[in-house]
Amino acid sequence: MENKTQSTYPFPQNVSYSIDYQKEHFWRCSYSSTSSEALYYKIVLPMYIKPVLTKPTEIEGLGVTMIGLYRTTKAQEKPYLEVSVAYEAIENEINGSDWLYHVLDLMGETIIDKRTFFAESGEYVDVLTQKMYGTENMMSRYRVNKDSGMESEGANFFLVKATCHEEDYVALNEDIFQSITWFILVNENEWKMAESLKSINADSPERLSFYYPDSWSVRHIEDSVPGLNHYALSHIIGKKKETMINLFFMVPDKQVTAHFIFDTMFKRLEKVIHLDPPTLTKSVNQRNVKLEQLWTTQIEISNEDEISRNLLNVYVGCVGSLWFYFEIISPHPEKSFYDWAVNKRALEIILNSLNNYDSQFNDMG
Repeated sequence: MENKTQSTYPFPQNVSYSIDYQKEHFWRCSYSSTSSEALYYKIVLPMYIKPVLTKPTEIEGLGVTMIGLYRTTKAQEKPYLEVSVAYEAIENEINGSDWLYHVLDLMGETIIDKRTFFAESGEYVDVLTQKMYGTENMMSRYRVNKDSGMESEGANFFLVKATCHEEDYVALNEDIFQSITWFILVNENEWKMAESLKSINADSPERLSFYYPDSWSVRHIEDSVPGLNHYALSHIIGKKKETMINLFFMVPDKQVTAHFIFDTMFKRLEKVIHLDPPTLTKSVNQRNVKLEQLWTTQIEISNEDEISRNLLNVYVGCVGSLWFYFEIISPHPEKSFYDWAVNKRALEIILNSLNNYDSQFNDMG
């Protein structure tokens, strides 16, 4: 998936049509052509768009199931427009944005514009793409939704897609935006995540708390360094439980910097990975204002033939006088997307909720 977010194409973010215009030129489709009530939806479409597929149909090579396809019925009167709805059921909690980027990558789409928005249930995106089909340059706008499953564990991840020819996009861009925006699940859940959350609450080395997904297990490890509190989080990859997140908490007895914390803690790894420590980059967490500092870095670890490729991400920061140093080891997303995405989301939830007692995990934002 290429990413060229320097678009000159219209990318509306608000519906400009009046209510009277919408009533005259759009219709509301209610979908219930599946045995799963969790997939029932309503969508608002232009009058010239009609259903051509409503039976759930797996899309080979993408891992998603199309449950609705709507197209222009009289191409000689209106430019061609196609709207589709597809979903994938995923057992563990990940970001909707990561899932959509993965699907777009499999499809070979090029992103030319996007809008990112956040909620406690994760990161979401609305993207504009283009792709050549033979000699046809097609423009598509996608939006991702997520809802916890009603009949089974996990969550359903939905993409709503509207596609037209490049030469018609300027004329159709508001119809496209309206079509992907007015998508509503009939039996929508308040809980938008694939998993329940558990919490850790401790008073050492200072009061601390955080949430983590239910599928992870946590061990509190006694450390030989006084005042260092260490938690190790494990998750199942394949059939083996792997320790992939290390959380260290400390309250230094003197003024320190993130770089000092990083240099001190990273020495444990230098003999193992045989690489020089990478450079820290200052970051901002938009979901936890309690984080007074946050620094990050990433390093790729692989053998010579790159059969084994992993990413090591480190996060260093503080909440008041409480400093933390987090390590997370993940498979490279090109090797194992879902395991990478699960790890990424778990660490994100920990950071979002760290000593953030006002965290709410059921709003879309």
